[in-house]
Amino acid sequence: MLPMKLKRYQDIIAFEELQSNSQPRYIAFHANNLEIAEISAEAFQEMSAIDVRTGEIPQDTLPKDAEAFEQLQTWNSEVNHEARQGKINFGIRSLTINVTQVCNLKCTYCAAGGDGTYGDPVTRISIEKTLPQLKYFIEALPAGRKFTISFVGGEPLLYPEGIKAIYDYVTEIAAHKNIQPVFSVTTNATVITDKVLDIFKKINIHVTVSLDGDKNVNDVLRPTRSGTGSTEMTLDGLKKLHSIKNHLGSLGISGVFNEAHQNIIDSYRFFLTLDPDWVEFNFAYSQNNQDLQAKYIDQMSQIAGLAWQKGEETALRKIKTFDHYFTLLDNQQKIENHCGAGKSFLMMDAKNQLYTCPWVVGDPDEVVGQGLTLNMEKLEKYQKPLITLNNCQTCWARYLCGGGCMYIHKAHTGSKHTKDNLFCERTRSLILTALLYYIKARAA
Repeated sequence: MLPMKLKRYQDIIAFEELQSNSQPRYIAFHANNLEIAEISAEAFQEMSAIDVRTGEIPQDTLPKDAEAFEQLQTWNSEVNHEARQGKINFGIRSLTINVTQVCNLKCTYCAAGGDGTYGDPVTRISIEKTLPQLKYFIEALPAGRKFTISFVGGEPLLYPEGIKAIYDYVTEIAAHKNIQPVFSVTTNATVITDKVLDIFKKINIHVTVSLDGDKNVNDVLRPTRSGTGSTEMTLDGLKKLHSIKNHLGSLGISGVFNEAHQNIIDSYRFFLTLDPDWVEFNFAYSQNNQDLQAKYIDQMSQIAGLAWQKGEETALRKIKTFDHYFTLLDNQQKIENHCGAGKSFLMMDAKNQLYTCPWVVGDPDEVVGQGLTLNMEKLEKYQKPLITLNNCQTCWARYLCGGGCMYIHKAHTGSKHTKDNLFCERTRSLILTALLYYIKARAA
């Protein structure tokens, strides 16, 4: 369960944890330095209580224990020179491509119009137009960099020839510049044919399979276009992917938590029987319900506990969210942007139009480029850190969150840079859970 007694002194937050012997200990996190430490009960008492949900900044109180208060002041003022800044300079190093804009499923929460098309008649990408775009971005990179290409849809594996053509071309031109291409794909795994398997064997691709739970859950949320269940096809596809597992970069499962799927604990247990490298459970972007979110936060905390019991850090880090925070803390890497939208990342639709986010495809106001032409006036608006643009400078979670998701903010507040309070609460809660287990892992 999440710690309910949360305190703060300027850039330091702390919470009480009851150990197995029922004795409390006090864990503190320095927001600016990305440092975690155990502090004394006296220092904890010197801090001011804050609301776990809102994270509001308390008024500093007069010190009661001068020595403990001085310790807090000293740590708060220290600078950790090993904590790396998270500024992103403009330069496209990651591209997501809508290989297809059509799907064989009709998921109930689909963000692409229910059929993968985004309401557009163009159903798959033009390779002839796409390859020059890829060359343009790769040639702009300094030698030695990585260039990540993510294939999505619709269902991208309805056009495996397109994926293969892009892979062949990119690997050839990247080799000339000493650029390392990395490929990933998000698929419902219902069309894993022999052709797909042969292609994947050559690509060393990272595969994300979209699945929400067992047949009782997934057939309801992710039916085929004809209304029949899709789960058996997905499970068969997973078996085929496991048969070439040694050729894949990784194999993970991604599920969604929403009003129709409120029991992700059972889904987590089910996913473990499928032996993925990692799992994730995303809170549906369209949901804006406090009670529903409370269930999600509680269940993510319980899932973390189940993972820790199963295999401590190794098992916990198979949950993608917690692995992400562990990685940032281990690397002492601040992030000033929740994602690289408009800075290091762009999205390409099936008409070769460029956007800053996969979720805004189809909105003509969000187009920031076409073909080899980028709209630098539009992209300029994305160049400041999201922490600054979204006024997150005083949030204790800022350097592990990076300002939040612009799309979710806009969906619920009307503006990309006006924070969605539920998103902020959700993120802080997940970070608190990660901090709780991180100190356990590093103390072991």
